[in-house]
Amino acid sequence: MTAAVADRATTPGTAAAPPNRSTLSASARRTVRRRRRRVALLTAPSWLMLAAVFATPIVVGVYLSTRSDKIGGFVPGRGVGLDNFRRDVLDRSFLVALTTTLIITAIGLAIQLPVGIGLALLLHRNLRGTRLFRTVLLLPMLLTPVAVGLMWRFMLDTDLGVINWMLDSVGLSRIGWLGEKWAARISIALVDSWQSIPFVMLMTLAALSTLPEGPHEAARVDGATTWRVFRFVTLPMLRPVLYVTLMIRLVDSLKIFDIIFILTRGAPGRATQTIGLLTYDTGFNFLETGRAAALGVAIAVLTLPVYVLWMRAQRASR
Repeated sequence: MTAAVADRATTPGTAAAPPNRSTLSASARRTVRRRRRRVALLTAPSWLMLAAVFATPIVVGVYLSTRSDKIGGFVPGRGVGLDNFRRDVLDRSFLVALTTTLIITAIGLAIQLPVGIGLALLLHRNLRGTRLFRTVLLLPMLLTPVAVGLMWRFMLDTDLGVINWMLDSVGLSRIGWLGEKWAARISIALVDSWQSIPFVMLMTLAALSTLPEGPHEAARVDGATTWRVFRFVTLPMLRPVLYVTLMIRLVDSLKIFDIIFILTRGAPGRATQTIGLLTYDTGFNFLETGRAAALGVAIAVLTLPVYVLWMRAQRASR
């Protein structure tokens, strides 16, 4: 240490010289690098397992989508490039199935979101019997889609179903719930909504329990009505959770299969054949694995724009 530095360090009222920042930053960088290597070593088995479970089927599916393989075929499969995509994705049957999927999805979301949010707001008020009501409402979500489809298939039966029996008892005519084009589509959307509304309700109820009471109380003091409090205070704060909920339900609706397979199997005609059911028919009925893989890849690509909802949820939560 030089004399000038010593004088500054010992002079009353003057601060000591700051430590060497370059030395500290280099040491900190070495510590961070060691921690990162340790974390990488500890998480490497998990990443390898995820790659084996998720990446491998994706790679195999993309590879099969470029081939003309067919189960039980006498002619060996060969590479066809993008011919499967041009043949199936641009085919009229795929476009019809995509339209049907979007219609059922739109009807279902138009039911699930408002009803789920309304039930969550009702349960959030903690009225008498809320616990029992909440338990009953969660039961449909606990059932498997196959069990739900079988139960509603018997209830919606034209001749023996309890719903048409109730219509007869009040003097109304029977409805072919699963035998008419639009009735079948609406029935599928209703059955899917019956099982999915509890999920929307649960997500919204969990979000409501974390909202601060201050903005609500301030709005009520200012004379805002219940609707205006919900519209301008509660709903904006719920937006991140609603974006995530919408994203999850949209993805589930686009790949809906099991309920439709149990209820109608695409009937009447192909009025309820979705892209998931079309992929199943191509792969397991016609045994054309290459074309089925191409349809599966197309479904995956179609669901990618849903990621925009996740990005909006991230921005809204900041």
